Amino acid sequence: MAATVTAVVVGAAAWLQSTFNGQLPFFGTPQAANIAAQLGPLLSSSASVFTLGSSSFEEATARWQPWQSPSIDLVIKVATEADIEHTIRVANEHGKPFLAVSGGHGGTKGLSYVQEGLSIWMRGMTSVEIAEDGRSATVGGGILSGELAEAFSRAGKQNVVGACYCTGAVAPMLGGGHGWLQGRYGLMADNLISARLTLANATTITISETSHPDLFWAARGAGQNYGIVSSFEYKIYDKTPENEKWTYEVLTFRHHQLEDVYRVADTMIGGKDRIQPVELIHFTLWMRNPEVDTMNRVILFYLIYQGSSIPTKYTQPLHDLDPISATPPTTTDLLGVSDAVLVGKEGPFCAHSDTLALQRWPLSLASYEPISALRQTFDKLESLPPPHDNSAIILESYSLHGVQAVSDESTAFADRGGNMLVSPFIMYPFGDKGVDVQAEEYGKELRDILVNASGNPLNAYVNYASGFESQEELYGHEAWRLEKLRRLKREYDPENKFGYYVGIET
Repeated sequence: MAATVTAVVVGAAAWLQSTFNGQLPFFGTPQAANIAAQLGPLLSSSASVFTLGSSSFEEATARWQPWQSPSIDLVIKVATEADIEHTIRVANEHGKPFLAVSGGHGGTKGLSYVQEGLSIWMRGMTSVEIAEDGRSATVGGGILSGELAEAFSRAGKQNVVGACYCTGAVAPMLGGGHGWLQGRYGLMADNLISARLTLANATTITISETSHPDLFWAARGAGQNYGIVSSFEYKIYDKTPENEKWTYEVLTFRHHQLEDVYRVADTMIGGKDRIQPVELIHFTLWMRNPEVDTMNRVILFYLIYQGSSIPTKYTQPLHDLDPISATPPTTTDLLGVSDAVLVGKEGPFCAHSDTLALQRWPLSLASYEPISALRQTFDKLESLPPPHDNSAIILESYSLHGVQAVSDESTAFADRGGNMLVSPFIMYPFGDKGVDVQAEEYGKELRDILVNASGNPLNAYVNYASGFESQEELYGHEAWRLEKLRRLKREYDPENKFGYYVGIET
């Protein structure tokens, strides 16, 4: 077979056969060409095949950032459950690695082990159907988080989804799923009723509390290890005049105010003897802003409240610290909050780049104390040399009321006690392996300062993982958790077909 088709839209076997009879060359490996030709007669009329070199291929393989990204030479845009099954079966026959993709935000070292791989692009499966009783929705496995929030809102409903508009909804859910509404409703994983899961052997099963309950347990916290979710049934709740509005303020502080800022912030979080209100979120970002300070990073403090105003007991202590600037209170909807913190549809966290690398080094903290460790971390961040000197740190603090209403043992998600998600973001121009290694060293150093000062072992959020974490740090330090996850891995994915995103080691 001479080689190339730039984009093959699969609708009929005859069309595929004429294409691959040498009329057009095929950019990619002979294996990819053979798989595309074999799949042609099997896929639904709504499915598509994109090959290397086409504009559709570029769109389907674009990623948020390039560090440790997979190498893909064939994309199957699936539209039905059967499309997923056929694709996995044929890929297995050819020994072809495959990876399910929706938003393309995953960034962990294991993804780079996918070489000349097949991408199962889920963006043809984005339906949302509201149940007649209005208490649940059946959702396609390729929908983005923001799309799901929009669909719920149009139906007068809401529930927790990933805060960033352009991440796939399924991936965060399988890793636990933090979000703006978790104080009310718990994690995304806690709201999963059932899912259709295609396994490594190309069969699809329903997982729920009554169907394959052990696998349902594993899917809620470590689910990326066991299959591809073609659709899922999800709890939903009514929007009301009392809960549909959100208000935020953005305050900017100079570096020398860090200790005062986080003493105030520490009074806002939950803990053993206090409960963070379900309405209250704060979100801080240490970043460069030369328009405000040409020498040092500033502290951007987002104070967010579900309601038409923010109680002064939360705003006044921050204003009393004399911030550089403070925006007037702004009332919006849930998607407007994502826009405000730069993770909306048009924000920088939804842009794709093949030139700017970004490594995340996540950890979980129960408290901002000791604040001296925050200062040490801030100063270390300030000292990073070029090309890493634009790196930043994000600190997210959500209410845990709904999260801790669910027992630790009921799902595979292992960190229900962490009040803050802290994420050093090491950023630099992509392309130099030596610079990659330096970034890894800096990320680890920043994380270690905070973990060592906390007195607790590292708990790293799977969805932000760098991939350098241990199994215990990702999936829980209780031995029984890993034993159960490994047993299920041996049972449902013995050849580790789903092992590229912080996989369970058996």
